[in-house]
Amino acid sequence: MNNSIRKAVYLILILMAAFSVFQGARNALRFSQDFQYDAALALRSGINPYKESLEPSGVLATGPTADFYRIFEEAGAPQKMEANQFPSLLMLLFPITYIPYVYARILWLILNLIFTGLIIVLLRQTLLRDIDGFNFNVLMLLMIAGTPWRNQIGVGQHSLFSFFFFLLALWLSERGSGILSGLALSVSYFKYTLTAPLALYFLYKKRYREFVISLIPHFIGTFVAAGILGSGFTDMIKEPLKVSSALTGEGSIDVGALTGGAGWSVIITLVIMLALTVLSFILPEGKDKAYFSLLIFMSLVMTYHRIYDFFMLIPAAAGVIAAVPSKGMTGKRILTAAYALIVFYFFFVLRIFSESSASLAVGAVLYYAFLVYYTVFQARFAALNETYPAKDIGDSNAG
Repeated sequence: MNNSIRKAVYLILILMAAFSVFQGARNALRFSQDFQYDAALALRSGINPYKESLEPSGVLATGPTADFYRIFEEAGAPQKMEANQFPSLLMLLFPITYIPYVYARILWLILNLIFTGLIIVLLRQTLLRDIDGFNFNVLMLLMIAGTPWRNQIGVGQHSLFSFFFFLLALWLSERGSGILSGLALSVSYFKYTLTAPLALYFLYKKRYREFVISLIPHFIGTFVAAGILGSGFTDMIKEPLKVSSALTGEGSIDVGALTGGAGWSVIITLVIMLALTVLSFILPEGKDKAYFSLLIFMSLVMTYHRIYDFFMLIPAAAGVIAAVPSKGMTGKRILTAAYALIVFYFFFVLRIFSESSASLAVGAVLYYAFLVYYTVFQARFAALNETYPAKDIGDSNAG
C-alpha cells in the first residue's frame, strides 16, 4: 500500500473518530445513565440498592439519590435503579459519589477518555505489540470511530474502565508484579460479564497467584457491605444476581437475548464457561492469542451484552492476525475477511438501521457463523501443534 492510500485511510478514519468522540462526549454530558452512580450512592448511604431495584419503596425519590432522578425526570428520560453489580464493585465508585451527579458525569466522561488512551497504550504493549504500526493505528481509529465505543462513552458504561484494569493486570503480570496485577484484575471485575471470562487467561498462563489475589478484595468488600446494609453475606451475592437475571433477555445477540430471557439460557452460559475453564488447563502452550481472542468472542455472547460492548472486537484482532499456520492460507483469508465483515457490520451498519430487530438478527447470524469458524479454525491450528510466528502475550521476555 503506497503512502497516498495510507494518508487517505488515515484522514478518513481520523475524521470519523473525531466525530465519534464529539458525539459520544455530547451524549455523555446529557445522560451517562448507566454510570451506576445511583446504586453506589444508595449503598454508601445505607440503602439496599438491590431491594430498591426489585421492589422500589419510594425512598430513592426523597433520599440522597433524589437529585440524580430529578435530573433525568427533567430531561424527559426517567430512570429506575438497576443495581446489577456486586456490592464490592459498587464500592469502587464511592469516591465519585461525593461529587454531585451533574459534575460526576463530567468526571466519568473524562475518565473514560483517559481509559481509552491507556487501553491503546497497553494494547500496544501486550495483545497487539507484534503488528505493524499502520495496521495498529487503523485498528485503534476504527475502535474509536465505531458505534460501540461511541455508545460506551455516551451512556456512561464501565467496560472501558474494566478493560483498562484488565490490560494493566496483564501488563503488570508480565513484569512479575503479581500482587499489583492481582489487585488490578480485582478492579477489572466491575464489568464481570466481560472480564470474568477473560480472567481465565491467567489460569491458562498458570498465573494462579494473581487470580487468587483478585478474589480477596471482593470477599472483604462483601462482608463490609453486609455490615452497612445489615444483611447476610449470602444475600449480598444472591440479590445482585436476582437483579441481573431480570435483564437476561434485554441484550442484543447474546444467548439470553436469543432465548427471550429463558431461565435455561443460564445453563448454556455455565456450560460455555466450564468449557473455557477446562480449555485453560488442557490447551498447550503457544496458543495465547488464539485463546485470548476466543475468550473475548465468547464473552460477548455468553452473557448479557449490548452492542456498546462490541468495541472489544478490536482487541480480539490479536488472534485473527496471528493465526498463520503453514498450511491452510485460504482458511486464514476467509477468517480475516469474516472478521472484517463483522467489525464493519457491528461498528457501522447496525447504526444505519437503529439496531432494529431485523438488523440484529442478521448480525447474530454473521457473528455466530464467524464464532464457529474461528473456533474450528483455531482448533485445527492447535491440532497441528503450530505456534504463532511472534512471541505471545504473557511472555515477560516478549518485545
